[in-house]
Amino acid sequence: MEIFPAEVMGFCFGVRRAIESAEHARSEHPHVTTLGPLVHNPQETARLEATGIRVVATPEEITGDTVVIRAHGARPETLAELNRRGLNVINATCPFVTKSQRLAHDLTRHGYTLVIVGHRDHPEVQGILGYAGSTAYVVNNAADVASLPADIRPGVIAQTTVNEESFKIIVASIAARYPHLMIHDTVCSATRERQEAARALAATVEAVYVIGGRESSNTNRLAEICREVCPRTYLVETAEEITPEQIAGVTRVGVTAGASTPDWLIEQVMGRLREVGG
Repeated sequence: MEIFPAEVMGFCFGVRRAIESAEHARSEHPHVTTLGPLVHNPQETARLEATGIRVVATPEEITGDTVVIRAHGARPETLAELNRRGLNVINATCPFVTKSQRLAHDLTRHGYTLVIVGHRDHPEVQGILGYAGSTAYVVNNAADVASLPADIRPGVIAQTTVNEESFKIIVASIAARYPHLMIHDTVCSATRERQEAARALAATVEAVYVIGGRESSNTNRLAEICREVCPRTYLVETAEEITPEQIAGVTRVGVTAGASTPDWLIEQVMGRLREVGG
């Protein structure tokens, strides 16, 4: 059995930068806390915790004097609270997310009502909403557009990890309803590149393994894209999930990974596939 890795996969720039920032902070400070997990990958989170980088859900839980803001970013009032408490704040917000936060603020200031294409509960979206004033909306599909108020002037941005094609479809629905709007395509290049590489890979193999956390939005989307082309697609978090039965009779298997999947985990999966596939 031959194994073909996607041309682009694994950690994106923003995630790698956040993890390196946390590890550097840990080398200089005895207590380092991250506000939320740095990545949506339980195995990498466990590795970081083993080095002394503690994860908390709220500012009230922070111990020590150093806190890292993850790549997803945080609401402005949260940052203000951390600074008010005199904490050493290491802001590892991805530059693409910072751009979205700035756009949310600017669109609102210029009289637009912010509309984010994405998932309301995603931490990136929750952070961006803090920059949009009192009124903003999140739509996840074209059907959601019908629930938007009729009297708004939409300023549209995307959660950075949404699918490009889905964004275009939803934007078309918004444009059909509102003659006056402003659109900014904020899907990050890393997301776009990984999705394009995954689709191309899936078309050339008999089975695909997508490696990443099941809570990761971009990993789940990679699995959806691959499954559209190659029905024999498996989303796995660890190498132990791979069984001989999954790839029985397969001679060509592809491997890709979400933007929150570390290199060491990809290597473990590749090793398992070599072992199972002979």
